[in-house]
Amino acid sequence: MLNYYSKFENRLLTLFVAVLIALAFAISSAKAAELTMVNSATNIWRTRSADSEGSFSAFQWGIKGDVQVPADYDGDGSQDLAVWRPSSGTWYILGSQNGKFSQVTWDVTRISKLNNFKDVAVPADYDGDGMSDIAIWNPANGKWFVLTSKSNFTASTTVEWGASGDVPVPADYDGDGRTDAAVFRPRQNRWLIAQSRTGDLVSHEFGVAGKDILVPADYTGDGRADIAVYRAGTWHVFDLATKEIEIFSFGYADAQPVPADYNGDGTTDFAFYRDGSWHIYESGEPLLRVIRFGAAGEVPLNSLCAKASLVTVR
Repeated sequence: MLNYYSKFENRLLTLFVAVLIALAFAISSAKAAELTMVNSATNIWRTRSADSEGSFSAFQWGIKGDVQVPADYDGDGSQDLAVWRPSSGTWYILGSQNGKFSQVTWDVTRISKLNNFKDVAVPADYDGDGMSDIAIWNPANGKWFVLTSKSNFTASTTVEWGASGDVPVPADYDGDGRTDAAVFRPRQNRWLIAQSRTGDLVSHEFGVAGKDILVPADYTGDGRADIAVYRAGTWHVFDLATKEIEIFSFGYADAQPVPADYNGDGTTDFAFYRDGSWHIYESGEPLLRVIRFGAAGEVPLNSLCAKASLVTVR
């Protein structure tokens, strides 16, 4: 009997160690987000790493009128240079993995303007294959049009979620590895999430329309996006798992929030860009870093995940 329990315990210990090694490998293999600036006048993208190594690259990508839509289209964990040309419905993607160029034309993504609202590009991994899909949200009818990477961009899906005046805030709120269709409704200060895991519809009142910038991301490291807003230098994070609210003062009223996982630990770091400098408060340690990177006329692309909480009619 003693020998039996000894073998059983050894198996448990071996399994426990294997799990720890797997977790350590997953964390160490996660890629840290890079700092990216783009000049819309010259279409020059400048990128550098967020670590002390400071690797740097620069590319000219796109033409006047293109919309920058960087995302991980090839599944290597890094953002690819990409633009959407609304006039033709064409997406031009330069893969970070091997520099492969892809061109995808989808008539659905030609710009439409209904009720004074323009379509919004919302690329993300909706099919759960680890690669971003080409996607558009139509604010006039609340329809999400997704051209899936799983089908090599040959098959599409359509989901109706949202209404005129809403702001699209897609993210993986239920932690199933797939991006959920979600919107923020300004007139109610309400987040409306269609969870892909169960199909349940989740609703939470959080934030103040017109004052906040919407910055949903996984700040707690639990594998699911948190509802979050940036308000004049203060971050307000609502943990969907625990229903707890964290308030963290880090930034300025005139700063641009640029949250991302800059140290590759799987948790989104609080960060903002202001006057040519990136201020990053890394999770884990924690560690505060200030990196000088940016020039006049350039926009930090890491801020594309941040959305105004009130739609401007155009």
